[in-house]
Amino acid sequence: SEIKNYGHDHPKKKLIAGIVLTGGGSQLRHLKQLVEYITGMDTRIGYPNEHLAGDTDKMTASPQYSTAVGLVMNAIEKQQNQIQEFENNNNNDNKKNNDDKTKPKTNTSIIERFTEKLKTFLESAE
Repeated sequence: SEIKNYGHDHPKKKLIAGIVLTGGGSQLRHLKQLVEYITGMDTRIGYPNEHLAGDTDKMTASPQYSTAVGLVMNAIEKQQNQIQEFENNNNNDNKKNNDDKTKPKTNTSIIERFTEKLKTFLESAE
């Protein structure tokens, strides 16, 4: 019903990638053809080993594991993004700290600054 609520029958709202069936229910006989018939959209069964490198066990290559693999992949991606953001923030903070260290700090009092300006003025007047 979510697909019907989305408005799959409107050409402008058609999902570009179509529908991906995952989980144990995607193994029901002729489900793919039924979904294509009802929605008129391209449909495929999602297998978890489509995005994994190397050889995978036939048992874990079943569509019933595709949702779990997708969730794990999403969690890893989020964790990598958080690590990258943390490193970027640390680099920016370190750069700011280094910039602050290279600038000479002039914590002189008003009297010292006035004295320096007066000396400069008197030396240039001679």
